[in-house]
Amino acid sequence: MRKLAPLASALFLAACATAPAPVPVETPRPRPYLGQHGFDLAQIDRAVGPCDDFYEYANGGWRRTHPLPATYARYGRFEQVSERNREVLRNILETSTTPKIADFWASCMNEVGIDAAGTAPIRNDLARIDTIGNRRELAAEIARQQQRAVYPVFRFNAQNDYRNSQMVIAAVTQAGLGLPDRDYYLRDDGTYPATRTAYVEHITKMFELAGVANPAADARRVMALETELARAQMRRVDQRNPENVYHVTAVSELQSYAPAFDWPAFFSAIGLGEMKSLNVAQPEYLREASRLAAEAPLESWKAYLRWSVIDNAAQYLSTAFAQQDFEFRGKTLSGQKEMQPRWQRCVRAADANIGEIVGQEYVKRTFSPEAKTKMNEMIDNLVGALREDIPTLTWMGAETKTAAIAKLEAFRRRIGYPDRWIDYSTLNVGRESFAENVFNARAFSFRRSVGRVGKPDDPNEWGFFTPATVNAGYNPTRNDITFPAGILQPPFYDPNADDAYNYGGIGAVIGHEMTHGFDDQGAKFDPAGNLRNWWTDEDLKRFQASAECISNQYGAWRVEEGQNLQGNLVTGEAIADLGGLTIALRAYQKALAKQTRLTLDGFTPEQRFFLGFAQVWAQNMSPEEARRRAIVDPHAPGPARVNLTVKNMPEFQDAWNCPNGAPMTLPAEKRCRIW
Repeated sequence: MRKLAPLASALFLAACATAPAPVPVETPRPRPYLGQHGFDLAQIDRAVGPCDDFYEYANGGWRRTHPLPATYARYGRFEQVSERNREVLRNILETSTTPKIADFWASCMNEVGIDAAGTAPIRNDLARIDTIGNRRELAAEIARQQQRAVYPVFRFNAQNDYRNSQMVIAAVTQAGLGLPDRDYYLRDDGTYPATRTAYVEHITKMFELAGVANPAADARRVMALETELARAQMRRVDQRNPENVYHVTAVSELQSYAPAFDWPAFFSAIGLGEMKSLNVAQPEYLREASRLAAEAPLESWKAYLRWSVIDNAAQYLSTAFAQQDFEFRGKTLSGQKEMQPRWQRCVRAADANIGEIVGQEYVKRTFSPEAKTKMNEMIDNLVGALREDIPTLTWMGAETKTAAIAKLEAFRRRIGYPDRWIDYSTLNVGRESFAENVFNARAFSFRRSVGRVGKPDDPNEWGFFTPATVNAGYNPTRNDITFPAGILQPPFYDPNADDAYNYGGIGAVIGHEMTHGFDDQGAKFDPAGNLRNWWTDEDLKRFQASAECISNQYGAWRVEEGQNLQGNLVTGEAIADLGGLTIALRAYQKALAKQTRLTLDGFTPEQRFFLGFAQVWAQNMSPEEARRRAIVDPHAPGPARVNLTVKNMPEFQDAWNCPNGAPMTLPAEKRCRIW
């Protein structure tokens, strides 16, 4: 049962292997870079014309020399940087004398001890589920699992109030599916039926490992119940509209339409007994889930809860559980051929569960004050470029322009690491049980989330970003942009490279996150982060027409036979890619005006800029992973992100002298343009 993501936009969803000792970002090191520009010329495939397929031109050499590793379902430049970061984290974990770091690492690396423990970490949970004898006890167990951040049926958490963003409120959202999306349960085309069959077989094998009495029958019960839950869930595309997932509801009203769950008792148990209302993101789903909780056979629910416990713990249990979990989630769903080495999985677990403890040392080793200063300067330049651009827009009226500039000026920025670290003093970490450490960390995070409800928002909360994260993000309810230390290194940023490289790389990332404030989601939130329409009616119609143009372009991108991208799912990220690159180019051109124009290795400044952008997105991906991401990921794959973005930019056509009618050009009337 995998967690749902909050309403926030991130640049990518990252991934992890071996390299030499850690090196600070600011320290020069040998690289296969040629000349002063920063990017790798060997990455280019000169057999492909830049006006024919710019993605392959910029990245074909890299893709040939970096075939998909057996331990990855997707491998690209993001993963390369993540590997570099995890080497730093590994060194920290192996050498740290900080008790929580040392104990967490030791418990995870103790594979012999983990195997000897078998099902011990979940034995009490399974025994308790076996004793459930009525619907009240069923509801109590669902509530109990919430407190360990397992989330069967629904997920309880804290969020900024969309209408009063300075305050934090409680929220209940749909959750509880073992497959990636409702489509996996309901579609009968393509590979979906075979995946469902494999899923039931996987559950059966896991139940057998756990000693469940009737593994095959229970697996079928789980599949049947999850299918009913899936049928009731809101589609991902529909969830992208914030109005669709914002329904502030009195606790008494929630109890009236979802009576199978004792909400007052649950809220009282987690310390929110005085809470009067909360956001119910998908009311109709909870109505149906409540009906199922009251009417579906109790044995089906007990099987479902057993599976919830086992599925969420599998990665932290013995080799047999971890391997079987990989056989389905790695091989079947994602096409990954081999499990990653133990140390890589342990580094990931440490970053996910105690990331701000490990992150403090990571920052000391990799992120200098000078890097933060330079990043702030680049953000200033991008903000300046967008500030100058908005008044020139022909499709936006004066009133909306004033509001847009006000929102731009209100952007808050978070660079590198939090100003105040999380206090982990109440988190228990020991050497005896890796699984117990993870459960404790999850419960700790749940308690921190609950503790925020009913209080003013703390903008220092970084959410799922740890300092080593190779990602960036925009949060519409805070109107802030976040750039962890982990992404501020090549190929995104290199202080020794020329401006074209950095503006095409980290500059486009900065512009991407800024533009999220004006994408089809972010545009619905005002400068304070409140859900409020600040557009005039006519300007909003023109904006929506441009967004539809982008949605249609991406919706025509074929992933495989019978499977295109979901244009409406990737619209926000696509708007951010196009807007971000456009603004980054303008900022670069402004900087370039103060410099001597140089052609390096045959490439003009503008050509180097576009190469810097394209080479960030070099990647190889398994067909299974491409198929999965087409359903669940709001980000398009690398080839689409590069080629569809530059096709909409006449500046690209000019930079590469692309003739009209070339594959990488579009007639003016067919281009999508916002910024």
